[in-house]
Amino acid sequence: MDKYDEAIEFLKAHPSEIHEAWSEIEDDPPHPAHCLFQAATKDGRVDSIASFGCLTQIRGMGSWDAATPELTEAIRADDRIPGNPLSISVDHLPVFAEWQRRIDRELGRK
Repeated sequence: MDKYDEAIEFLKAHPSEIHEAWSEIEDDPPHPAHCLFQAATKDGRVDSIASFGCLTQIRGMGSWDAATPELTEAIRADDRIPGNPLSISVDHLPVFAEWQRRIDRELGRK
């Protein structure tokens, strides 16, 4: 079980916190499930200057990108990712975990 599985389990037990976990901005300590909603960047942070965002921003708001053009294209093409954060449900969480693991691999993120 990795941190993404743990985050899914947390949000299954606390589904009303999905949007809170998604919208967490530099909280200290971070929301226990925020890892599912990190930006598609090497450090996992949104970069508003470069317009690098999270999966939902990339999929639903065409002005946001991932750290690479290939990731951006693949994320935009994945219709399993909701384009609106208020639409994220427990059923979507495995998709977010799948993408975060891929981003970890492709960007060398830990």
